[in-house]
Amino acid sequence: MPWNHRSTSAKLALGFSLAVLVSHQASAVGFIVSPTSENTGIANAGSAVYDRSVAAISNNPAAMSLIPHKQVGGNLSVVIPDWPVNENWDCREEDNCADSNIGSLLAIPSLGLIRPMDHNFTWGIGLAAIAGQGVDYGDDWKGRAIIRDNSLSVLGLMNSISWRMNEKWTFGVGLGIIYGEMHQKQDLPSLSASAGDDLESVIQFVGLAQDCRGLPPPLLAICLNSAVNDSGLDIESAAETIGSIRDYLDGEPGTKVKLEGDDLGAEIALGTTFEFLPGHRLGLVYRHTSNFTFEGDATINGELLSDEPSQKQHMTLDWNMPDRLIVSGSHQVGDDLKLYWDFERVFFDTFERTDLRIDGYPTVQIDRNFKDANRYAIGAEYALDHKLTLQFGLSYDESPVDDEDRMPDIPVDEIVKTMVGAIYQTNDRLHLHGYAAVEFFGDNKVEQLASIHGQKIGSTVNFDSDAVLYVLGLSFGYKF
Repeated sequence: MPWNHRSTSAKLALGFSLAVLVSHQASAVGFIVSPTSENTGIANAGSAVYDRSVAAISNNPAAMSLIPHKQVGGNLSVVIPDWPVNENWDCREEDNCADSNIGSLLAIPSLGLIRPMDHNFTWGIGLAAIAGQGVDYGDDWKGRAIIRDNSLSVLGLMNSISWRMNEKWTFGVGLGIIYGEMHQKQDLPSLSASAGDDLESVIQFVGLAQDCRGLPPPLLAICLNSAVNDSGLDIESAAETIGSIRDYLDGEPGTKVKLEGDDLGAEIALGTTFEFLPGHRLGLVYRHTSNFTFEGDATINGELLSDEPSQKQHMTLDWNMPDRLIVSGSHQVGDDLKLYWDFERVFFDTFERTDLRIDGYPTVQIDRNFKDANRYAIGAEYALDHKLTLQFGLSYDESPVDDEDRMPDIPVDEIVKTMVGAIYQTNDRLHLHGYAAVEFFGDNKVEQLASIHGQKIGSTVNFDSDAVLYVLGLSFGYKF
């Protein structure tokens, strides 16, 4: 390989520029998604005690014992994003604005079967999405050296069993296999082998040189020379590097990089429900998801610390998934009204960094600095008659990352969700369900391109957004 004679610092810097590519975003706490179902119509309030949906297989296996009949069910939800970016620089003048909508259309499926067994046991198996989404800033965006577009999808196949101890208590456990796949693209300045050890300095230089765009030639030269000195770029290689960067800053394509990987993991859920008064239940569930090590290829089309025009290297990416603790309640108020609530703690404090390994390079650690975050939800179901039930829900998801640590590849923030839905009982066996939701993100403030080993890089890439997601879903449940 042509990299073996390069110094460790050069390889580390190259690894940095690739590691920050990987990103994931989802319409829940951080990048976590709750399985879509009839429960979604009330903002997933009461998720650990809800007894009308096969989503209990994943939400809380103990709640399967609350369903006294064999039932098959499923859901298909579509997420329609409206996600503009408000750049805090004159992107129209510089011709490096993000696309008008960086969100990606997303379909979220779920399917499950619950079957009561002998001796007060109930078994269920279900397939559902548990994480996903992505962003697409476009080919011309100012930060394309770090990210152009990315996506993540994670599906889980859960096999659960529950046991009713008595009229008050149920217990359950679920074991599942999860499959995740990711991809990300970016466009870096092309750099030949003569760039030597300067890649980390070059990345910093790119951020500084963005401020030089549009200056007349004499001032441009002064500005670029100042950027060279401030970034610590090697003066001997600066002439070649600046020539490449000038073309790149003017919109010329550079070196295209694509990361692709997938992995299998496991998930376990332990839960219980307790009916302390007739019509009043509490539920508790703890969910543990194994961490991913995405494995695949890093495809590099163009010169990047090498004189070779293209390369394909083996890569792995470590990605920690958070554990979750959920406490729920449901309360029958009169004959027609039922109230629900949910509290969820997502243990994101383990998501401190992402580690990328590419053959021939040292491991690169990108600071993430996520923190534990909570989700709060309330909901209600009102039966108009024996066939039609109306649903309402509201939830609030805290941001798992502070503004100063948020990066454009994972632009997650707080979310407020409003839901309405309806369940129609067509006959004794079949019910149909539909819901609509509007999800309002926080400002998704980003103040940097990335942070590596505690050093924040690219403060000139500073923006916020006014993201709104529209979600439509259809469900069914069939008893037999």
